[in-house]
Amino acid sequence: MMLTDHIRPENIRIDLDAENKTEVIEELAEVLGESSPDYDADAIYEAVMARERDGSTGLELGVAIPHAKCDAVSELSVVVGISKDGVDFDSQDGKPSHLFFMLIAPKTESGPHVQAIAKIVKMIKLDNFRSRLLKARDPQEVLDYMKKIEEGEI
Repeated sequence: MMLTDHIRPENIRIDLDAENKTEVIEELAEVLGESSPDYDADAIYEAVMARERDGSTGLELGVAIPHAKCDAVSELSVVVGISKDGVDFDSQDGKPSHLFFMLIAPKTESGPHVQAIAKIVKMIKLDNFRSRLLKARDPQEVLDYMKKIEEGEI
């Protein structure tokens, strides 16, 4: 599975407006709802918030992977958000999160959802990955860089 097959440029927000965890999830759900009109942004938001109540998906190194299963989507969808200022996301290291990878999968699927999280975790450990995404000027640059990593070019 290629993670980047589930990310479209219109699902990447370079400069998040959000100032807290709730706003990040709301903004990313809206991005997905706008790019996929058949998807219910409110249902996506509620599903991700319910998952967050079970425990924060804020990792370390400035990365968070909010995710949920929800019947509001028909296939695995990934939304990428970037906040240069950072947002308190109750991360494991107590530091602000700057890179957000929100994954939404149908309740009937489990494999792609888990594989996608594993791929993201692997990518964020690469030396230049996080800084490169923070410096990206447009969504296509983010997607192209992630594709190069997945294809083994980096």
